[in-house]
Amino acid sequence: MREGLLLGRATKHRFEPSQALAMGLKPNQAALCLHLALDDEAAIRYLKGETLQPAPEKVTGLGGAPSNWRGWTLVCLDGCPLGWGRWDGSTLKNELLPGWRQV
Repeated sequence: MREGLLLGRATKHRFEPSQALAMGLKPNQAALCLHLALDDEAAIRYLKGETLQPAPEKVTGLGGAPSNWRGWTLVCLDGCPLGWGRWDGSTLKNELLPGWRQV
């Protein structure tokens, strides 16, 4: 048993946020957030573990963060967090844990 959330782990050169942290955040609490709708084909593709190329306007930043920000992005489905991806400005690399993916 553990008190609180596992925030993630520090690797040699970066911090990798955990799935537990993603599930505990609200969309407006993440520096970057990709908003998907329930009827959006990209939502199914994300759950299957595929890389996405969403329209840049679907990725929002905390407090009007610059649109050129890159990095860990919270992926949300109709306002509910699903997991993480890494945004590079045009592509979102899927970081959903393999055990959470839809087969």
